[in-house]
Amino acid sequence: MGPLIIFLLLTVSLALQGSFLALISPNGVHPDLLLIVVVALALLSDSKRGALVGLAAGLMQDIAFGAPLGFFAVIKMLVGAMAGYLAEEINRDFVLAPMLLVIFFSLFNDIMPFILKGVADISQPFPFFQYLQQFSTGRMLMHFFIMGLIYPYLCLAQKRRLLFSQAESSGK
Repeated sequence: MGPLIIFLLLTVSLALQGSFLALISPNGVHPDLLLIVVVALALLSDSKRGALVGLAAGLMQDIAFGAPLGFFAVIKMLVGAMAGYLAEEINRDFVLAPMLLVIFFSLFNDIMPFILKGVADISQPFPFFQYLQQFSTGRMLMHFFIMGLIYPYLCLAQKRRLLFSQAESSGK
């Protein structure tokens, strides 16, 4: 049941991100719901499962939005692994911790495309600092509040063992 629920979460997040939120985004800045869900799920499990969820979410994003296959998959896999690694260090019932961590992961998620595009010698539409100022700041704020809305429900679902059957880590 858990993998099906996670797949549905990722699919709904992708659909909302690519349709409704893209249309109503102020100044072209819209939240990355997949990133928020990956971080939340990874914080509720461990680094291995976080990386797997991130890889699946990133591949779905690559396929749906026409990015080179693996581009977002690598980024979201790294985010999932890092968030899962931190899962043992946070109190899962304390909602502010995931809210603050998603800010860091949002910044990482915005910086990585610049690094990967630079490695692949792909031109950038904006200079790095202009991009961070114009897009990342608003996105980090959106992610902070959205995490505060969805994390308690995902935490409750995990307490009922609806997401992951058994945590490999001890978790708090």
